[in-house]
Amino acid sequence: MGSSANVTALTSDTGAKPTPLGMRERMPEVGLREYWYPALLARKVGNKRPLEAKIVGQHLVFFRDAANEVVALARECPHRGAYLSHGLSHFKGTLSCPYHGWTFDGKGNCLAVLGEGPESQVPGSRGTQVRCYPTRTLKGVVFVWMGTGKPAPIEEDVPPEFFSDAYVVVTAEQMWNSNWRPSIENFSDAHVFYVHRNSIEMLTRPAGPLAALVHSGPVRPAVMRVNDRSLVYDPNTSTGLNYMGPKGASQVKKQVERLQQRPFQDTYPALGGQKWPPTRTRLYLSWICGFFRGLLPPSPPMTESGTEWSTGVHLPCTVRVDYRRLIFTRFEVPVDEGHTNNFYFITVRRLSLMNELFWRGYIALYYRWKMVSNFSSQDGRMAEITDYTTPERLTPSDKFPHEWRRLVVECARTPASH
Repeated sequence: MGSSANVTALTSDTGAKPTPLGMRERMPEVGLREYWYPALLARKVGNKRPLEAKIVGQHLVFFRDAANEVVALARECPHRGAYLSHGLSHFKGTLSCPYHGWTFDGKGNCLAVLGEGPESQVPGSRGTQVRCYPTRTLKGVVFVWMGTGKPAPIEEDVPPEFFSDAYVVVTAEQMWNSNWRPSIENFSDAHVFYVHRNSIEMLTRPAGPLAALVHSGPVRPAVMRVNDRSLVYDPNTSTGLNYMGPKGASQVKKQVERLQQRPFQDTYPALGGQKWPPTRTRLYLSWICGFFRGLLPPSPPMTESGTEWSTGVHLPCTVRVDYRRLIFTRFEVPVDEGHTNNFYFITVRRLSLMNELFWRGYIALYYRWKMVSNFSSQDGRMAEITDYTTPERLTPSDKFPHEWRRLVVECARTPASH
């Protein structure tokens, strides 16, 4: 899954330096337009009433065309600007405006004006077409091209498991009252253990990975660009945090073992010798959970380390973690300046019918709550209370947001770039 055809190593060290002048200011407030985005689940679109969605600041209306495929048009009728999302599909494959009955097909062509009758001269005349946004439905998810230029290959923007029958993808959605920029920039910084310390995911983490997070200090895993579309962990380097299966796994194991030999609680002299975490309870839980996790047979990674769709962040706004038995993907779709609609894609291998039924039940009854409602919601709350425009001072542990901004500024598509 994925390709490492074009890899760029990133060696810049932000240290305590501020972000380069203009880098953060060039991050688009309502998202990157020349990309494919998940819009909604196809099953939500019926045969009579359309659905409306807002993506990167644009209002769209979705309905089913003559081939029963979900299509997308601009929301406003070209006649007087009435919202087509309040219209109806009186005739198969069409959508009629609620105001004067202008009726459009799946490509936005006006076929009739019900308010004027069959003699109307409007259909086919200039200026009567509604803008059509290209769509493609994959594993029940409707993806839409939001750019003004020719659509890029959808395989460049959508994870590869959507194009393979070897995988099962389970979805979830969650709306955040935040801008898309602060949430995607927290992928690999110092927030992980502190913000998520009381999440079920963190409380049940085995001792090795837990120690790596508690004692990570200012060091973060090195990242590299792949195909100028993603930032992923560099498999040729290793840190205590980079324990998810890089080529230097043996080195990481040794580093984690050294971290485990340190006292679980760090001491802060400037705080009068206070310790953090305040108790050793999490360590005891990790021993218990680590024992039971150790009873499970080992599982190979689902992605090749260092490739485009391995653990990392992908343009336009996709966060991915390969947990070996499943891949957790969060596609952060910018809605407007103050809202982000998160699509979660939980991917497992399709081995057999019984295996698929087990995973669907496990995700529905437990995992979706644990990772979406419990874990990811904590990221959402932090994004909602973050002012992206206030002056900031980056530290060494903020290397990832620095490199992510560079990727967006230097590599994100523009209408003339593809």
